[in-house]
Amino acid sequence: MKFYYSLFLFVFSYTMLQAQTDGFAEFKMSELGIKKYQPTWKANLEDSLFVEILNGQKYLLHTIRAGQTLYSIKKFYAIDLSDIYYSNPTISNTNDLRVGEQLRIPVLSKAIKRFQETDFDASAYIPIFYKVRPSETMYRISKVYFRLPSEILMSRNQLLSANLSKHQILHIGWIDKNGIPDSLKNFTGLPGILGEESQKNKYRYEAVFNGKNEKTLQGTACWDKAMDLSAKNKLYVMCSYVPKNGIVRIENPMTGRQLYAKVVAAKPENSFTQKSIVVLTPTVAKALGGLDARFYVKIYYCN
Repeated sequence: MKFYYSLFLFVFSYTMLQAQTDGFAEFKMSELGIKKYQPTWKANLEDSLFVEILNGQKYLLHTIRAGQTLYSIKKFYAIDLSDIYYSNPTISNTNDLRVGEQLRIPVLSKAIKRFQETDFDASAYIPIFYKVRPSETMYRISKVYFRLPSEILMSRNQLLSANLSKHQILHIGWIDKNGIPDSLKNFTGLPGILGEESQKNKYRYEAVFNGKNEKTLQGTACWDKAMDLSAKNKLYVMCSYVPKNGIVRIENPMTGRQLYAKVVAAKPENSFTQKSIVVLTPTVAKALGGLDARFYVKIYYCN
């Protein structure tokens, strides 16, 4: 009797399993919620931030809220005001801030927390998200942009494959709700293309530098604050001490920043440039951290 009972249970279980399998065959995988699975979190602008990458530089997109000032924003992100001005050319002073407007905040990769420790408390952090652009791959975003193992990024976003779609939202990491610590304050003011331009100018400078022919000037630099930043405002200066097309190294002792710029003309003599040793484009001035129309600089050149 036990044998027939066991046989009955086996046949019954097999029949039910076959019926369930055949039932699934009537549906597409997407209809079962496998490929169409969506993470349980939602990217909420109220309690999250997006990161974007332009010319190799990472920017957090900060949405201005009521009561916020450039000073409170710079303190939270541990950057200089000049970095905010440089990255947001439409901002010229604190009065230009509008609630709901977005600011680009340059950030170092290490300022974004990418891994969770065993005692990780998500409530103490702000999640960081990235919106996928056309033709971007999981490898590029995980390995090149954020140096994350693809498996971790896929797991964090509950993805079953590495395939991505345009405008897909990916959870990348977190930043502390108390802000970015000062120890990560290391932005140079020369992201992407401008950083490359300064480096190329540096190579030209060092090609004629022999260790003994470098001269130094100290004095006031001036620039037209009414001019807007644009693609044409490259690392150019006007200086009468260096021939046209020569390269100078300019330092702002107040910020500790320096860059290599190309001399495009002699300094014009007028009331605006009077008592200055060099005229800067807005790009050079803001990259050096100059907030006033006239500020003290050191200039190095080879003769």
